[in-house]
Amino acid sequence: MMKIENVVDDIVLLILNDTSSLKDLGLDQPSIYTRVKGYDEYGLWIEHPGLQIPQLPKEADLKVGKLPKKPRFQTVPATVLIPWPNVSSIVHFPDVEGFDFPSPFEHQTIGFKVDSGN
Repeated sequence: MMKIENVVDDIVLLILNDTSSLKDLGLDQPSIYTRVKGYDEYGLWIEHPGLQIPQLPKEADLKVGKLPKKPRFQTVPATVLIPWPNVSSIVHFPDVEGFDFPSPFEHQTIGFKVDSGN
């Protein structure tokens, strides 16, 4: 019998119902291959390899009032919650080489397509 805990740390094909609420995260396609990091009563936690977040000014710069005129951004790895109502299906590939406990360095096309907004 398959249980949701069996997919944690594996790469799955995640099929989504609606991506409109997730588009700010760079998720606008109806299905993605992604690594599952966990789950809870709210939804599925997945790996986002390159989320853009604001780069916060250093404390020393704040003290002297030196703030950038344009916000700067940095790309960081993150974990994202996909609420259960957005999940249509999860396709798991047990014992398929590269999908069951895979190395993150071997799969460059897994994850989100991030639109830099340019």
